[in-house]
This record gives sequence, C-alpha cells and structure tokens, in this order.
Amino acid sequence: MAVDQPLCYIETIEIPALSELQGRPMSQPPIQYRLVVFHAPDDPPAIRDLFVKVTGAHPTDAMQWVARVPGTWPKTLSADQSKALLDGLYDEGVAAEAWRLDLFPDLVPPHNVHVAACLADGFRVSGLRGEPTHWVPWEKIELISAGRVDQADEFRNVSPPSWTSAVRSGMMAIFRRPAIRGRTRRADRIIRDPVGEVYIVRSEPRICFRIVENAMNYAYLGQALRPTAAENFPLFVADLCARANDATITDATKSLLRKDGLIGQQFATPQALLDYTTLSLLWSWYRRDRNAQISTDY
Repeated sequence: MAVDQPLCYIETIEIPALSELQGRPMSQPPIQYRLVVFHAPDDPPAIRDLFVKVTGAHPTDAMQWVARVPGTWPKTLSADQSKALLDGLYDEGVAAEAWRLDLFPDLVPPHNVHVAACLADGFRVSGLRGEPTHWVPWEKIELISAGRVDQADEFRNVSPPSWTSAVRSGMMAIFRRPAIRGRTRRADRIIRDPVGEVYIVRSEPRICFRIVENAMNYAYLGQALRPTAAENFPLFVADLCARANDATITDATKSLLRKDGLIGQQFATPQALLDYTTLSLLWSWYRRDRNAQISTDY
C-alpha cells in the first residue's frame, strides 16, 4: 500500500552581492534630545500635566521634577516629544530649549586641579611635580561657577571598651545573654563647614576643571597668601573672575565673592554644583543666541 509523502516547500532566497550591500544606505537610529527648562513655572500643575501627557511619566515623578526646576529632564526625548513640550512650555511662558543628545555639553568627568596659577596671559594648570599640563588663554574661559558644598559630620573620640567590659561581654556570650551595645552619644559630633569648589569651563576644546578649596596649592598668590585655604580660596576665585573678562560668572560665584553667607551658594553635593554649572552654561548660550537674534531682527 502506497503511503502519501508530505509535501515539502522550499523557498529560494536570493542573497544580494556584497557590492550591492555596500551601495545601500544603512538605517540610522532616531535622533534623541535633552530638554532644558531655565525657569520655575508659575503654574507647576499645568507643567506636570504637560509632561505626563507627552512623556507618559507618572504624575508623582513629574511633579517632583517640576518642583526642582530649573533643570534638565532626566530622560531623552524624541523630536516629536521635544517639539510638543517646547510648544507647551512656550504657551505657559517658560523658557526652555531642546538639545540634540550628541551636542549636549558633557562636563563629566571634570579635571581635578591641585596646582594652578592666574598669570598675565592665561590660566596655567600644573601637575603634582610642577610640570605644566594645561594652558588656557583668558579669552577661552567660558564660564566660572563656584559654590560651597556640604560636608558630612564626623564622630570622634569614641571611648574604647575597658578590660572589665570585655570580660563581661565574654561571660554574657557564655551564658547566651544579649550584649549591651555602646551608646552613640559617647562619640563627639563634629559639624564640618561647607567646602568651596569652583568649576572652570574652557572652550575649543571644551574642558571642565574642578578645584576644591582644601586640595589646592595657592603658592602663586605670593605676598597675598593667607594662612588657611578658607581665606585663600575667595582670593583665587576673585583673581580668576577679574582676569577672565569674557567669561560668564554665575550668581552663586558672585554671592561667594560678596560674602553673603551661604545664601545662593550652598550645594548638597559636588554633583549638584556640577549640574548647576551645566545649566548655567546652557543658559549663557541661550541668552547669547537670543540676543543675536534680536539684534538681527532690528
């Protein structure tokens, strides 16, 4: 008895030649954007609803971010999303700008500087052995951003356990009784003052230098040198600002030089100061482009 054999279908796939593949344009990934908001809105709930509608973010997350504005939206956006958000922010009277992800200024990681000098022709950065590593003409310094960063408190002078307490702990372990833990109040709490930091942004090429108040050699000050880093740091920042005539000086830097206390110049972490620096750099570009457009219109 003959058994029917199943039919087998074979599809022929034509593979193009390598020369044909090389001539075809490759598909490019969609361009992503970063959105920067420069001012706090007058109607935060309206801005929250706008971001929820366009990005699909949770209302609570969107509201928490709006409460921290000015700042940069933490996620990348498509071209359509960026346009929708810019249109909505414009209707609400909020200054904002969208940057292509590949053109967004990245100041990370900054170059940590320990030896530097403000000279007549420019800013010189040296290595730990005194060798010059960077030279920046004054006209190339684009932004100076200084502030004071909070430091974690310290606990010192904790009394070590005596030999009697060690014997008592051993007996408790033998009889399986809970050990008595030492009290944290025996430690002295030392509140540390905020430490000054300054970020210096140069252009062409864009490099960000970071100088920490108590990690800097101020020997170049010469006769103006003071006994402590806390005294020398404002002198260094003031000298830097006086020589970099074309640089943008942030409001926090001006507050530090005016010695306004900690109002407007205190930051929780170094990253918070760096984020403020990036936002200040973008704002300076935004104002420059807007002023150029106004002068062209008139």
